[in-house]
Order: sequence, then structure tokens, then C-alpha cells
Amino acid sequence: MMFRRRRQVTQETVVPGQPPRRPLLWPWLVLLLALVVTGIAAAYLLGRDDESSATKTEVPDVVGLSTAAATEKLAQRGYSAIVRGRVSSGSRLGTVLSQSPVPGTELDRGGQVTVFVARGPTTVEVPNVVGLPSDQAFVRLQSAGLKGRTVKIASRQPNGRVISQAPPGGGQAKKDTTVVLTVSKGPGSAKVPSLRGLTEASATATLSRLGFRVSVSRVPSTLPKGIVVSQTPPPATKVPKGSIVGMNVSTGGNPAAGGVAVPNVVGLSQEDAVDRLEQAGLGVDSFPVASKKPQGTVVSELPAGGTRVPPRSHVRINVSLGPGARQKRPVPDVIGQPESDARHALIQAGFTVQTVDQPTSDLTESGVVLKQKPEGGVQAKVGSQIVIYVGRLPSPTQ
Repeated sequence: MMFRRRRQVTQETVVPGQPPRRPLLWPWLVLLLALVVTGIAAAYLLGRDDESSATKTEVPDVVGLSTAAATEKLAQRGYSAIVRGRVSSGSRLGTVLSQSPVPGTELDRGGQVTVFVARGPTTVEVPNVVGLPSDQAFVRLQSAGLKGRTVKIASRQPNGRVISQAPPGGGQAKKDTTVVLTVSKGPGSAKVPSLRGLTEASATATLSRLGFRVSVSRVPSTLPKGIVVSQTPPPATKVPKGSIVGMNVSTGGNPAAGGVAVPNVVGLSQEDAVDRLEQAGLGVDSFPVASKKPQGTVVSELPAGGTRVPPRSHVRINVSLGPGARQKRPVPDVIGQPESDARHALIQAGFTVQTVDQPTSDLTESGVVLKQKPEGGVQAKVGSQIVIYVGRLPSPTQ
């Protein structure tokens, strides 16, 4: 008896209105992102390799060259050289025997290459002393076992500075070798020419040609406008080149008309009179005179009040000693004080004052009392004249 197996058929039930399933996208997005990151990383690494290779170059072969030639060749590739000496009897002194790193090695620009230079058993490295003062240069040479000799030449370099040397620094030389140092003796000197009567342009050109600098002041003068009236230093003075030569150049016209009117100080006290004259830009000397006016009163002046004089002219005032006997007082010590301060200190103590110019070339002494007569502390009668000697730098000569 035969039985037939019934085939069971399963049918998928579809719910009406439900959309079909879509394939998933996020795995593909993750894969795409990984590829992008990998590409960026590869580009960055390749860029760094290119950049690194751009800063590197091969070390050149400098074996057999002189020290100077080897140093120059390395510098052209962007390397600095460290020179070391090595005793060698079969090579020419100063020749490079070996180097480190060896030729062909890739090295960053700016790196250092050590070169070993041949030297004999009694040779030393010559120090570079160019630019040093000669005394320091001699110390360096002696410390290296070398001698020194100088040759002086005129130069714009400061006096005593080493301009060049032979043999040059960095090379090899036998001990006790004499190194010749060329040393500056400054710019040299020249005589100042006579400028009076020249035009400003001509005088300036003459001074420049001789190596001097020029300072121009303009002053009233009877000479035509633009003509040199006076100069400092005086003609034929020998001074270093590069020094300043001052010259007064005429503005034309009548100098008296453009001068200073002398204030009328007759009848004032000596102290008030001096103040007024100094404020007008004038110098002043006071002299004691016998008079019935009160002690310390100005009884006359020269030039008279109202007269026009060139700026910084000196005016003499005569100061009354007053009637009766005069007592004695100690003279103030005014040495080292500025002229005006010293004058007022002496006047306040009851004395008259005369100024005498004391030539000096020291800027710190200009306008300062260098000595006095009588000296400070000496007893002197009220109204007596005290002479002060004031430092003056050279002034333009007529």
C-alpha cells in the first residue's frame, strides 16, 4: 500500500500598507570615511618627507683642501666648520686630512662639519684678532705661543684697533711665529684752512674735502650775506680729521642794529643790576668805586643804558663802596661753581666780581670757575673785587 507525502507550502503573509525593507547604508559610509582619513594621512607624510628632504643636502668632500677653502666650500652648502688640528709630518700644514661627517652624508643645512687639519708637532692655530684693540690682540697671540708686530696706518677705524693680520686667523703656524697686525692710527690729522671771506658753499666744500665736519652759525655782520665772518679752530690749527670746524656766516646788515639794548641799571643794587644784565644776554663785571651813594649801589655803567651791542657783550658797572669804614668778611669759596652762581654768591656776600676767561679744552670745565683771587676763606673788606677765572672752550676768531 503506497502513501503519498503531502508537500507543505508556506506562504508569506504580506501586511497590506507596509513598505519593503531597504538595504543598510551606514557600513558604506564608515568605509568611505576610513578611505578619506587614510588619504589625508598619506598626503601629510609625503609632504613631510618632501619638506625634510628640502632642508637636507649632501656634505661636500673637503679633504685635501686648505683650511680657508674647506671652510668656504662648506659655507656655500650652508654648513659651519669646526677646525681641529692633527699632527702630521707628511702633509702640508693647514691641509684638511679628514672630515666628520664623511662626504656624501645627508645633513640638515646649518649643521656643523668638523675638519681635521694637518699641523706639525710645533705648530699652533693662529687666533683671529681682527677687530680687537691691539693690546688685547697681543695677549691672544702670546697665549697661543705666537709673537706680534704692528704696522700702523691711517683709517676710519678707531685708533689702536686691529684692521687685518698675517697670517690670517684659523690657519696653522709654527710656535714663536710673528703675526703682523695692521693697526689703525685713526683718521689722521690736517691743518684747518683759513675760511674768512669765503662763501659758505666754498668753505663747506673745502672742509669736506679735507675730512672735516661743518657747523654753521649765522651772525649779523658788515660783510655781505653768506660770507664767512670767523671760524673755530683758528686757521693752521692741526686737528684730527672728522673734527667739527665751526664757522660764523654773515646774515648781512648792520650788526649793531640787530644787537642787544643795554639795560639802564644805574641806581640799582649790584645784585639787581647783574640780574637784569644777565637776563638781557649780556656779561657783566663789577668794580668798586668811592662814592657817597649807599654801599652796593650802581653809580655808572659802560656802555651806557640804551646802547645796542652784540649779544654776550660785557658791560662794566661801577659799584659804590659807600661812606665810612668797611668791615672784613670771609670770601666764599666758589671754585667748581657755574659762573653765574659763583658771581651771585660773591655779590650776596658783599663783594664785587670780575670775570677772566681761562682757556680749556675740557667740556666739563666750560663755564665753571677754575680758580679765584683772593682764595675762599680769606678775609677781605666788603666791596672788594674778587676775580674768578672761568673755563672757556676755543671760540670763533675774527
